[in-house]
Amino acid sequence: MQKRLSMFRGAFLAIAGALMWGIQGPVAQFLFQDTKFSTTWLMGIKMLLAGVGLLLLAKYGLHQSLRTIWQRPQNAGQLLLYAVLGLCGVQYFFLLTVQASNSATATIMQSLGTVVIVIITIIVTKKAPTSLEGLAVVVALLGAWLLVTKGNLTVLAISPKTLWLGLAVAVAGALQTLLPVRLIQHFSTVMVVGWAMLLGGILFTVIHPFWVQVPRLTLAGWLGVAFIVVFGTMLSFLCFISSLHYISPTTAGLLDTFEPLSATIGTVWFFQTSFNMYEVMGAGLILSTVFILALQTRFPNNQ
Repeated sequence: MQKRLSMFRGAFLAIAGALMWGIQGPVAQFLFQDTKFSTTWLMGIKMLLAGVGLLLLAKYGLHQSLRTIWQRPQNAGQLLLYAVLGLCGVQYFFLLTVQASNSATATIMQSLGTVVIVIITIIVTKKAPTSLEGLAVVVALLGAWLLVTKGNLTVLAISPKTLWLGLAVAVAGALQTLLPVRLIQHFSTVMVVGWAMLLGGILFTVIHPFWVQVPRLTLAGWLGVAFIVVFGTMLSFLCFISSLHYISPTTAGLLDTFEPLSATIGTVWFFQTSFNMYEVMGAGLILSTVFILALQTRFPNNQ
């Protein structure tokens, strides 16, 4: 009973995080189309505010010491890697991909991160892939091919810039899942994500101070920024990382399919974006890889 409750809690957190991140995509697309502003400006302000909010929650709400994570160089180094390569990377490249194409394409390309996790695991453990892992990689590549060519397999239907940004999102998405696993075993999720957000916010504020060239936003624009800060950044990452306390990264990746689903529905609904049959097939193949990999946990001896 307790195990089932933990699984339910982890699944709920993973789905909630995926939905909030996915809905963030159409909101960001609206901001890019409604107002011309720098991606680095949005990154700086959203990560700073989210980081400060989470650390205040950790200190005054959960009564935790914020210095403990910095007392060992190994923990500090891993936190820096997670902040820059994982948290900053996935959010920055995601926004750039939305700006270059649309939120649905960005989230679907990010879904390739599950396959990247498999590839990284194979390289690190130096073990040959199982048949299910090999099938997942092949299916993901075929799906990505259909998505970026729209069925005309000799010509790219998206710009090379969008393709490379999408691949960068996938790699960063894998890293933001793998890098914090050891940290959250020793420190609270709120503290880990809070420090990583704050470090990322400082980095992007150095690149583009948020008080310089402040965009002229309408009320709807500021509400969009507020949604991205609170729900798309702070709560989405907190929910997803918290889910790893209860479920495996593979299961979390499986439930992450709610992310492109919500982003695609939002993109089609609000922006009247259309997808042809080959793009839908490609997206379906990419998303199916997480279900293929989920079979790995059910049949661990599959070779």
